[in-house]
Order: sequence, then structure tokens, then C-alpha cells
Amino acid sequence: MNIKVYDTKGKELETWKIEDTLFGAKNDAILSQAVRIYISNSHQKTHKVLTRGEVNGSTKKIFRQKGTGNARHGAKYAPIFVGGGIAHGPTGVRPENMILPKAMRRRALASAMQSKMADNAIVGISGVKKFSGKTASMVELLSKLASHPKNKVLIVTDAAASSLYQSIGNLQGVTMKRAALVNALDLVSVDSLILTKKALSTITGRSI
Repeated sequence: MNIKVYDTKGKELETWKIEDTLFGAKNDAILSQAVRIYISNSHQKTHKVLTRGEVNGSTKKIFRQKGTGNARHGAKYAPIFVGGGIAHGPTGVRPENMILPKAMRRRALASAMQSKMADNAIVGISGVKKFSGKTASMVELLSKLASHPKNKVLIVTDAAASSLYQSIGNLQGVTMKRAALVNALDLVSVDSLILTKKALSTITGRSI
């Protein structure tokens, strides 16, 4: 399996050759579970609704007990009425975050990488530390490498690359992350992945 590689000026370089089994078999079940946990843990979980006892308003009986043919209701704030309280809604008490074991995190990340490889959505980049271009040159580069702005792009580096980071600061649909912090949700949230050789080695745990 080959990954196309470009320099920061868009010139094509020698491809990276990696084993077809590097990321293992795709596991949609683990990937789906990991994404669900990442999304759930990213929420504050502080939303709350009013119960029937917390809704402000009159407590007058809505109609007489007998003779109307209706059920024997005593208040208009029961959950079955419009404007009433909510039954079994969120209480505002934040539960503990769900935990994803390290082995499952790695398996989910590998599965996400395998999916990107199958879609030919991974591109290598070289020379990011020496990049000194501005946003205009980065727009041209991303357009060639990842069909931006049509596609959402994630750029992954192994170390800090301040010049590269500054050049994408005003670009929508482009994010940048260090390889040690990348997770499965980051990959499934974008259309194209651009990464350095060291970043790929960090993600796979093997020397490329």
C-alpha cells in the first residue's frame, strides 16, 4: 500500500510504502463505540428541564372533579399537558464520563486509519518545519492535496509547527493536531488526512 507524499510547495515526492496489514482489519463496532464515547464525554451534560413540581404558575384545579366527563386532574402542570413539567428528563446532575480502555482506543484509531486508507484519503507531507508560507500558499496547497474547501482536512504533525499552524488559522474546515493527541473521532470527522512521516510512525507505533 502506498501513500502519496508532497512537499509544502505541492511537489510530489517518493511515496511511502506501508504494509497492507499495518492497521489490521477494520472494526466498525469498536469504532462506533469509541466515537459515541468521545462525543458523549465532550458534552457538559448540565442541561436540565423542569418537573411538574418546579413549573411556576397557578395551582388552581383546572376543572371541577365531577360532571365534565374528563379525567380527575388537579393541576395543569402534569407532563401530559402543554406547558407542563417534563417527566424523566435530564436533571442537571453531571454523570461521570465514560471510559474507553487503552486497547480499545488504539483499535478504534487503527480502524479509523484503515477506513481512511481504503478511501485514499491519506496524504503525506514533508518539510513542515521549514514552511514559511502564508495563508494564500496554504490554500493553494490544500486545494491540491485534499480538495479543500470542498473537503474538511486534518493536518497531523509529530512536533510543533508554528508557521504551518498560523497559516491555517483563518481557514474554515481545516484543523491541526499533534499525533499523540489524535483519536478516532478526529479522523471520522474529516474527509482528508494530511500527516508527516513521524506523525504516521507515532500513530502506528512503528517506524515507517
